[in-house]
Amino acid sequence: MVRALFLKNTIVTTIAKAKAVQPMVDKLITRAKKGKESDKRRMLRILPDRKTVRQILDDAKTRFAGRTSGYTRIIKMGQRVGDATEMVQLSFVDTRVETTVIAPKKAVSQKKKTEKVKPDKTKKK
Repeated sequence: MVRALFLKNTIVTTIAKAKAVQPMVDKLITRAKKGKESDKRRMLRILPDRKTVRQILDDAKTRFAGRTSGYTRIIKMGQRVGDATEMVQLSFVDTRVETTVIAPKKAVSQKKKTEKVKPDKTKKK
């Protein structure tokens, strides 16, 4: 569930599972903010997915930099129809900011170079 939360940024689960996952997520982010090699190894013990751990380390530097704790929130969604279990949405407080690089447009002069000039056939030699 911890891995799914980091990959999807929000999960819907029962309140008991969410309360069990929330401290684990907060501890992982706190370790990632320290950024030491030993902290990275401890994160890999809890979460053995290198790609996700790398993502957590990158997010800790930018996304969670301004916070000291309270990285997640639990929002109650009501009871499940089948067994009346309380369902909640576990998500991060801050949203992920994704940036894209816009490539510059090609110059107009390249378009003019591709146009061919037709020779004049009316002149005689």
